[in-house]
Amino acid sequence: CINYANERLQQQFNWDIFKAEQAEYAAEGIEWAGIDFVDNQRCLDLIDRKEAMGLLHLLDEECAIQRGTDEKFAQKARERHASHADFEAPKRDQLSFSIRHYAGAVTYLCTGFRDKNKDTLHQDLGALMQTSASALVLALFPTDAPTAPHGARRAKGKGSDKMTTGSQFMTQLASLMRTINATDVHYVRCVKPNTISQPALFQVTHVAHQLRCAGVLEAVRISRMAYPNRMPHAAFVLRYALLLGRDWQAGHAEQL
Repeated sequence: CINYANERLQQQFNWDIFKAEQAEYAAEGIEWAGIDFVDNQRCLDLIDRKEAMGLLHLLDEECAIQRGTDEKFAQKARERHASHADFEAPKRDQLSFSIRHYAGAVTYLCTGFRDKNKDTLHQDLGALMQTSASALVLALFPTDAPTAPHGARRAKGKGSDKMTTGSQFMTQLASLMRTINATDVHYVRCVKPNTISQPALFQVTHVAHQLRCAGVLEAVRISRMAYPNRMPHAAFVLRYALLLGRDWQAGHAEQL
């Protein structure tokens, strides 16, 4: 799930930095050559697109089947997405597959996927938590499990109204993205200087790889091609008015 969240956040970064910047330059009539960048929508479709039975929806479907297994999920994933450009399945290990994320390929072992996605909690443990005197604990273990919204996958059988972990994560991530889209976004990129967690050690190749995968280098290129330094009109006039001569300054003294 963390890789899926990173993939979605990277798409938002692409939109804010690349697509939005290019659209603004075009609207202002700035002559410049467009920059091609890696759009990870294809990888996101592989993970969460319902119409294409993305991997998370495929896993929910397998959890809904009483006799579903991790092996069957891995097999279905291989059969359905074998031709996908960002999906790769090794022939020797039938329980694993790889996804080409924007930062590189990651191999996933399907063992335990169904149990983790069901997120089942023993009834006795839930009943025990309900006897706690802490309001926080009571809120974390409600008597009634949260029900799945319309269209979300549910597990059949006992406790069928409970959402799977994958469905909950997709719902929460979608809510987060709506919040981000409603705000004025500023990005802070954290870069790991080395791979051995040592102070005062800067591995150039490792840092360059992170900047390249995160799209930072392309973002800098886009800014440099137009107007990378932007300032309010009033501040601009105050700073550069001296270049216009004394007559102009005398006629616009109220702006200075």
